[in-house]
Amino acid sequence: MDWSPESPRAQQPLSTDPYDRWVSPEGMCMAEFHRHDDAFLVRFPTQADFVVTPQGTPQDFDIRAWPAPGCDPATVTNLYHNAIEPMLGNHNGGLFLHGSAVRVDDEGGVGSAIAFLGLSRGGKTTLAGSFAKAGQPFLTEDVIDLRLDGGHYWLQPKRSKLRLFADSARFLLGDKAPIADAELKQDVDAVEALPFSSEPVPLKQIYILGTDHQAPLSIRPFSLQEALSTLMPHAFILDVEDRKRLHGHFARLADLSQDVDCYALDFTRDYAELPKVRTEILANFDVRSRDQKGY
Repeated sequence: MDWSPESPRAQQPLSTDPYDRWVSPEGMCMAEFHRHDDAFLVRFPTQADFVVTPQGTPQDFDIRAWPAPGCDPATVTNLYHNAIEPMLGNHNGGLFLHGSAVRVDDEGGVGSAIAFLGLSRGGKTTLAGSFAKAGQPFLTEDVIDLRLDGGHYWLQPKRSKLRLFADSARFLLGDKAPIADAELKQDVDAVEALPFSSEPVPLKQIYILGTDHQAPLSIRPFSLQEALSTLMPHAFILDVEDRKRLHGHFARLADLSQDVDCYALDFTRDYAELPKVRTEILANFDVRSRDQKGY
């Protein structure tokens, strides 16, 4: 899908009520969804308006974006890659989730993916970065793109960069961290100390981060019913009123929840805790892998 941003324009009040909204845990509106003639208008307040118009084929859309004045180009590009693209992917029958992922190799060098799902500012990108810093490369930092093939859900690597706040960037890269604005997230490119893996690998485990940032470290397997209901809020949905597409998306999530082990992950959001978190996740990954192999 080709697109390029238009000239900046102020976000004027809209005459329609939104049919859906994304709201942060703090109650802030992150996105609004409006009908716009035969198109969808997705507004990211203070950042950009995207108008998505279906074309002649189900896979084809015309996409136009108007940044709000003062919104930097990198932010608009990230909104496209991390929100618009996965929404359209799910709209067309794909399987996209909001999360980060890392690659873990077994003793024979065969790689698998571990995915971390969670709410915005829940720590999933920093957790993926801490794995990369410790030698398990990251695969994606915001969008889980899965392709079912040969009985495996192949996780597709995305852009080789992490979006981090200044404190997380400094934790991962020390004095070499590029800090342009201490108050905003910024792109941190993969480097030798923060490796990225560019090959698709099968997804083996999903960890869903809890919302209590003071909770002690724990890993608990979800039941099948719990896994499905917990995965659903981490999907990207363009049209919540399209029952046919929602039914298909629900079915794909149900299959995923049955085929891939899902766990609740709680831990105290403290950089000093991350080595323990990685150790527990890798131990759980190793035990599960051995069980599946019949050791």
